[in-house]
Amino acid sequence: MTDLILTTFDWVPEAPRGYVRDLRVRWALEEAGLPYRVNSVPFRDRGSDHFSHQPFGQVPWLTDGDISIFESGAILLHLGERSSKLMPTEPCGRSDMTQSGSPTISERRLSHEKAIA
Repeated sequence: MTDLILTTFDWVPEAPRGYVRDLRVRWALEEAGLPYRVNSVPFRDRGSDHFSHQPFGQVPWLTDGDISIFESGAILLHLGERSSKLMPTEPCGRSDMTQSGSPTISERRLSHEKAIA
C-alpha cells in the first residue's frame, strides 16, 4: 500500500477558517483506517510546487504514490475507492453512494456558473 500524504496549511487566517476542507479528508482517512501522514505547508509562502499540486493555491490535496488529487470531494471519492468502509464494493451500493453525492457536486457547479455569469 502506498503512503498517503494529506497536505494542508500550517495556519489558516481568520476569513477562510471553517471553509478549509481538510477535516473531512482526515475524518475519512481515520474512518477507513488508512495509514497516512500530514504535511503542512506555509499559508504565506505558496510557491510553484504548491501550485503544481493545487492550481488555485488552496488546500487540501492528497498524494497517493504518483497521484496528486485536489478538491476534497475528489479526494473522498478516491479514498472511497480504496476502502469498502467508505464506499460499498457492490454495484448497487456504489451507485447509491455516488448518487447521493451528486447533488453536492451539481450545486457547486451551478453556484460557480452563477458567480461567473
